[in-house]
Amino acid sequence: MTNQQIHQAFLGTTYKVLNPVIDIKINSKITALHSLTSWAFITAWNPLPEVLPLEANKDRNHQLAQDIKNLGLQYSHGIGVSEDEQWSEESFFIENITLEKANELAVKYGQLAFVWGEKNGIATLVYTILP
Repeated sequence: MTNQQIHQAFLGTTYKVLNPVIDIKINSKITALHSLTSWAFITAWNPLPEVLPLEANKDRNHQLAQDIKNLGLQYSHGIGVSEDEQWSEESFFIENITLEKANELAVKYGQLAFVWGEKNGIATLVYTILP
């Protein structure tokens, strides 16, 4: 995929929080999240450019869950679903996380980008800088 195709795939994805049920789209304001100061939607699945086996992805997400817990943050399970619904990745919706900490977690797990938002703001696609 080209960089433009990857960017379009991120923009077309629906980032689904499973409990409470909330669908997040990039550049949209999510009124259901007004009680949070900030939030992030992150996965540890498939560090670009690798596509990993299911068990490896589950192990990586388990490690990410431990990292979130160790930071003392609350999270809900989520899933990122492609526009054509042919691709999905299990993810985490993390409450009240700073942009810097969200970026650190995304970089640690080799993610090209993550979704982040602030109170009364829009869902923003944030690209990481990988080493």
